[in-house]
Amino acid sequence: MKENELTQEEINEINKVIPLVDAKLYWKEGYGWTSQFWDKLYNLGWRMVESEEEPGVFLAVNEKGVTVLAADGKISLFKLLNNYMVGGS
Repeated sequence: MKENELTQEEINEINKVIPLVDAKLYWKEGYGWTSQFWDKLYNLGWRMVESEEEPGVFLAVNEKGVTVLAADGKISLFKLLNNYMVGGS
């Protein structure tokens, strides 16, 4: 299943372990799964990009172009970023 095909129930399960309301995932039409937390980072210049060297691996790149974290999917990367920046399980 692709990440953009996750059900609301699956997202609800992910959101259970996200401690901050702003970091909880929601569906944004024309974009996909996001959160207020990610939207703020995005507006600061952060991006999630697929690695050119390792297809299927996604990178969180900060506003300076520095790779901060990497994971095997966008949702996995978001969860890792959330744990790294905000705290959670």
